[in-house]
Amino acid sequence: MPEPRGDPRALFKRWLINGIAIAIPLVITLLVLLVVVDFILGVLSPIVQGIIYVLPNDPPTAVVQLVTLLSLIAFFVVIGIVAEYTPGRYISRRVHATMETIPGISTVYESVRRASTMLLDDDTEQFKDVKLVEFPHRDAYMLAFLTADTPRVVEERVGDDTMVTVMVPLGPNPTTNGFVMHMPAEHVYDVDITVEEAIRSIATLGVASTELGEAEHE
Repeated sequence: MPEPRGDPRALFKRWLINGIAIAIPLVITLLVLLVVVDFILGVLSPIVQGIIYVLPNDPPTAVVQLVTLLSLIAFFVVIGIVAEYTPGRYISRRVHATMETIPGISTVYESVRRASTMLLDDDTEQFKDVKLVEFPHRDAYMLAFLTADTPRVVEERVGDDTMVTVMVPLGPNPTTNGFVMHMPAEHVYDVDITVEEAIRSIATLGVASTELGEAEHE
């Protein structure tokens, strides 16, 4: 671990900003999850009480908690099954479409939906490697994710047989927001940064940039 250097005030400011950038999204996510779970448990309360009623008198607290947890899991599983096996996933698509048309609610719903998707899916697996590209103009560089081989029809159209397809991500949601670009291989540079480090740097709007590549050199 490198020793902290520089002006103490600058170090304190950087540590404070890093702490805020990490803590606030985490706290907000936990609060949202707690509110959602509490609401769902309230809806399931009659079912849980009915199950407990048929159990022997005064079931242990651990049994009550287990019944509550199993009821919550069953609730999510049932919703997932209904959404999965409805023809064309009509219900899930209809719910998303309806919520996204409600003024004021649509923005919050879309943000929470993206956040929940990021929590459940490992979006880093879709990216093969981190590259450096000149964008949006010459001598300006941005991190990019190598995503796939460039379609042959694109290479033939521009007359270049050595092209790569990258996603140039934008903050603060680098896994869902950015530009998909087909670029000549000679304009794409290797960089010794992991996908996780790049995502962290972009998600914090550059605050975590000082940590890039440190893991490989410690």
